[in-house]
Amino acid sequence: MRNSIPIYKLYGESDAALRPAMGDRTGTDPQPVTEPEFFHLESIPERSRLHDLHIKPHRHTNLFQLLYITRGQADISFDDQHLTMQAGQLITVPPGTVHGFKFSDDIDGWVISLTDHHLREILEPAPKLLARLDHAICVDTRHPSGDPGDDAPNPGDFLISQLVQEYYSHNTGRLFALRHILGLLLLDIGRSAPQGKTGRLSRQERKTDKFRKFQTLVETFYKQHKSLEFYAREIGVTTTQLNRIAKDIYGMTASEVVQNRLMLEAKRTLIYTDIAIQQIADELGFRDAGYFSRFFAKKTGISPARFRQDNR
Repeated sequence: MRNSIPIYKLYGESDAALRPAMGDRTGTDPQPVTEPEFFHLESIPERSRLHDLHIKPHRHTNLFQLLYITRGQADISFDDQHLTMQAGQLITVPPGTVHGFKFSDDIDGWVISLTDHHLREILEPAPKLLARLDHAICVDTRHPSGDPGDDAPNPGDFLISQLVQEYYSHNTGRLFALRHILGLLLLDIGRSAPQGKTGRLSRQERKTDKFRKFQTLVETFYKQHKSLEFYAREIGVTTTQLNRIAKDIYGMTASEVVQNRLMLEAKRTLIYTDIAIQQIADELGFRDAGYFSRFFAKKTGISPARFRQDNR
């Protein structure tokens, strides 16, 4: 019986901090490397081989991750979506996203983990870029323009190799270098994001800041079904202004943002646990299972039970 979706810092380390990285990948004797307080890097085989190349569905509450494949293949479950990644492809995993991987025997590549706090700190001068990284982004570094005939080098390849080199070094200014290489890598990824998904951002950074506060409040209170008046009051705007901000930045109303968060959690729980629908309804703050089922069916066109069956 699966009663919850596992939450880890790093996979299999529910109570551990970002642990120190040891050694390199050249076959020489491992050399201790001091772990940056905000950042962790390891090869895909390093952790996945401990779990028979199968990382089961889980999520991280405050880690932004990046998976980069250099050899082999990965089958990925991503909330209610499934995709296959090949060598030369990269995917971002925003905090809270349920994800799992099944790797081929010859898999190689890198997993980069960055705390959400430091992600926002690094990208504070670029709020539009930060908004794009709220969504999962898959980048094909083999064809930077998206055209299979484009064999131009991608800066992401170079930046990841520089990141790895710096991470396992003892060079002066290592922490400074890591932050700035990460910033350039995130910039390159964010520029590859389909802009239609994130909508346009207001030129006024105050508007972006208010939307960030709204997102934080939604994450805290979405199960309590708070009114828009509550969110608007906490942020210091009217409900009309809150809707305008949400439409500008996210392309939907504030109510839709809250409802989408409820739906996302409902889908995650249906797919990755065996919790009864009545209990899911209770945990998500619905007054009864019937009301939850009608809400779910209105959003998806099918019942929660059918959705669970179809996605198992």
